[in-house]
Order: sequence, then C-alpha cells, then structure tokens
Amino acid sequence: MIAADGRRIAYYITAHGYGHAVRSLEVIRNLMTLDPSLEVTIVSDLPRFLIDQNLDRPVKLRTKRLDVGLVQQDSLQFDLEATREVLGSFYNRRNEIIAEEVDFLSRNQMQIVVSDVPFIVFHAAAECGIQSIGLGNFTWDWIYRPYAADDRRWQPLIRWIKEGYGKCDLFLQLPMHGDCSVCSTIRDVPLIARRAKRETEETRKILGVKPDQKAYLISFYSLRLDNEALRAIEQMEHALFLYKHPLQYELKNGRSLDGLDLSYADVVAAMDGVITKPGYGIVADCLAHGAPMIYTDRGVFPEYEILVDAIKRCLTAVYVPSEDLYAGRWESAIRCLESKPRRQPDCRIDGAQVCAQIILNVSSFDPMTDSEEIIVMPIEESLDLHTFQPKEVKNLLCDYLEAAHQKGFREVRIIHGKGRGILRKTVHSVLANHPLVASFRQADAQSGGWGATNVVLTSKLKFHTG
Repeated sequence: MIAADGRRIAYYITAHGYGHAVRSLEVIRNLMTLDPSLEVTIVSDLPRFLIDQNLDRPVKLRTKRLDVGLVQQDSLQFDLEATREVLGSFYNRRNEIIAEEVDFLSRNQMQIVVSDVPFIVFHAAAECGIQSIGLGNFTWDWIYRPYAADDRRWQPLIRWIKEGYGKCDLFLQLPMHGDCSVCSTIRDVPLIARRAKRETEETRKILGVKPDQKAYLISFYSLRLDNEALRAIEQMEHALFLYKHPLQYELKNGRSLDGLDLSYADVVAAMDGVITKPGYGIVADCLAHGAPMIYTDRGVFPEYEILVDAIKRCLTAVYVPSEDLYAGRWESAIRCLESKPRRQPDCRIDGAQVCAQIILNVSSFDPMTDSEEIIVMPIEESLDLHTFQPKEVKNLLCDYLEAAHQKGFREVRIIHGKGRGILRKTVHSVLANHPLVASFRQADAQSGGWGATNVVLTSKLKFHTG
C-alpha cells in the first residue's frame, strides 16, 4: 500500500532522440527536489547511464518501449517504411499493450501519468481513471501527418494516435512547438534547459583548451566520418574538437569528454561553437548559454523548420550541408562562424521548475476517489484552471468570482488554455450568466491570448429581471 503522504508518478519518455530524455529528466530532478518523498518510475527504453548522469538520486526504471518515433538509418537519415511497419505492429497489438499498461498502473497504484510524448499511455490512463499530463513541443500525429499525404497506409495509424492524445488531460506545451491541438487542454510553459555549473574559464582549463585555441563540440549520437574526412578536420590546427561516447574518433586535434568531471551543459557553455543537427535538447542548451551553432540537415522532419527558425532568430549560426559534414569540409563554416559576433538570447529557461510544480499540483489529489474535497486556494487576480478536474471547474469558478469580488478586485484573469477550446467554452458559459460579471474578453497576447479570458467584475451585485 502507498503511505498516506506518499505519491507515485509513472513518467513515460520516448527514446527518440536524447532531447526528450534530457528535458524530462530535468523535470524529474525538480520534482524530487520539491517533494523528496515522491516515488517516480520511468518507463522507457532509454539507456540507464543517461538517467544516472542526469539525476541526483536513483529512480526506478521499467525498461519498455512504448513509442516508435522514427526509425533512423543514422543520426541524420530516417527509414519511413521501417517506421510505419513498427508502428503497425504496435497498432495490431494495441489491446494487449494497453492492457499491460493498465495492469502496471493499477498494480503499482500510480496516481498520475506524465508522458513525453508516447501516446499509448493516455489510452491506459483513461481506462484506469488516472490523471494524465503530456509534455513536449509536438505530438506524433503532427510529425507523421506529411507522410500520410504520400502513403495512405499511415492514415489509420494517425487516427489511433490522435485518439490517444485526445485522452490527455493536460498538455504542457514547450516553446518551438508544432501543432499540438489534438490535446484538448494546453498550457504553454517556458523552455526546459540545463544550466552550466562551472565558469567557462574553468571548463576550458579542464578540457585543455589553449588560450589561443578555438573549441568545438561535435554533438551527435552517431556520425560516421571516414579517414579522408578526419584528415580534413585535422587541417584546422587552430581548433580543438570535442566529442562524447558513443562517438570515437582518431583525431590529432580531438579529445573525448568521457571521464571528465564536466556536465554536458558545462561544455556547451564553454564552446566557441557546437556542430550538430537541430534537435530540441541541443538547441535548448545552446539557447540557454548563447552557444554559437553550426547546423546541418535532418531529413524530412516537421520539427526541423521550427527549430531552424529559432536558431536563426536567436543564435549565432551557420548552416553546413550534410554532404560537407560527412566529408569533413567544415573549415568554411567554422571561419564564417568565428567572424560573427556572439549573440545572447533573452528567454526564460525555468520550464523544468514550472512543469514540476504543475505536475505536483495536479497530483495533490487522488482522481480515483469520488469523495468531495474542500479546495483551499489563495485569492489572487488570476485563476489557473489547469490543475483542477473538469468536474470541479463550474463550481470552482463561481466560488472564485464571489471571493475575488469580496476582496475588492475589479478585473481578474481566468487561464483555461488553448487546445480545442472545450474548457474555454465552459468558462465563457459561466461568465455569461454570472451576476458578478460585467463583461469579459480574450486576454491580450502578453497575458495568454486566447488561452485566457479577462473578466471585469461589477461594482455591486447585478440582478437579472424576468
């Protein structure tokens, strides 16, 4: 049995790209800091070492693959046919897979499910009656949608995926996002990024970077470079190239990060440039530290254009074609990058803390119980409805309006999220008939846009006549 003060969260993470893992592990780290008694079980096929490297204390890992992502031929190229086949095998076994997750969630008495961004678990959470939260900058139906235009075999798979996301109770939408509107309730959150703990000078000293030397991080999970490419890179004698397992190169001007007492964020922050493909994790790390970037192609992936747009707007960056990347023809791009001034983006990077607090707020009640609970909340000039159950919204909103009016507020803001607009319609229905509401309107862009509503309260009680 769960201890009276204990809470259990099942946190599902796709293994498609380490960006999902890195950001969700930051959220988990903040969750455990805010509530040391919290029990988190990660469900993923991520390697254990990645989890251990990013968390301060051990967590349970249930090794299970519940997300296909995109099958990759290498770090830059996708195999769409293999992806469709694997996803099709999931679809054919969907009842069995969902039943297994229902059993896992029920047997372990999980109180909340978080997913970045496997969709299958939302089917299981809904069947168990467990609150579910999605976190990400895209949903897989949006990623796969362009492929269905050329191959109709994708269509039933995409419909099934959309059904899953449609059962998500709340989606925490990160910056640089695609179309996540399949989720009914969406809340925008800040960027999740790791922060360097060491000063740049200290990091460069540990790395052995000479005072007159440039340092570049090769940030790929896999990048095959033949001998000719490696010799071309060695011609850039003014530069030191750094890489981390599983990358291994025989370079006179190269050095492995393995075994060094440095976090990846420490290294990114100290670099003169990061050579990579645009992935969410590395783009977030570079945005957090203003690290210049040399980026390349990524194949047909809808997220790519959104990330590249952010790179161009916020970072010192140069594009290198993939054929030049594989051939080691980097010098032109590097010299171009070195000629540009270093830009420092101005963006919030506290998304991990924000998401952790939202998750804890949602998990503070047990949705499995039908007993009515008294909700005590501070009366402020805004009310965020994301952390409450849908069945509570009408009564909660009425109580809030009365309390806000009694406290003397004349204008308040109701945050209901975007999504499909279902919660917004409920809110507007209450406002339109409440005697304390003089008027209401969509919030401006800085205050939430159509994800929030500004409400003007009457100076005294308004009576309706026949």
